[in-house]
Amino acid sequence: MSKPIIIAVDDQKVMCNLIASMLSGTYDIHTFTEGKDALTYMSENPADLVLLDYDMPTMTGYEVLMGIRGDKKNSGIPVIFLTGVTNERMEMEMRDRGANDYICKPIDFTVLRQRIDKHLKSRV
Repeated sequence: MSKPIIIAVDDQKVMCNLIASMLSGTYDIHTFTEGKDALTYMSENPADLVLLDYDMPTMTGYEVLMGIRGDKKNSGIPVIFLTGVTNERMEMEMRDRGANDYICKPIDFTVLRQRIDKHLKSRV
């Protein structure tokens, strides 16, 4: 049985590396520091879930979310924001616009794994 494929997008390479090291035993992790690179990859490769930072310089997490939701093939993929933006209004807005979950940094990886598993099970 193959591992679920997770795309992680964060402009901080150190965060991408941390996510990959913490989750790679259970999941097949592909990390990107640019939202456009993640969207390009997803247009040609399957993914089961996306972990997405909000505050990125070139393309915001919201713009990446809209790219995912606007792609017929990927529109149903669960998206979890992992962000330092600890604003309840922002969380509600991202959920209203199609995010499945919102976790504030610093990340508790036990909570992250639970949320990932919950959203992957909901897709089956």
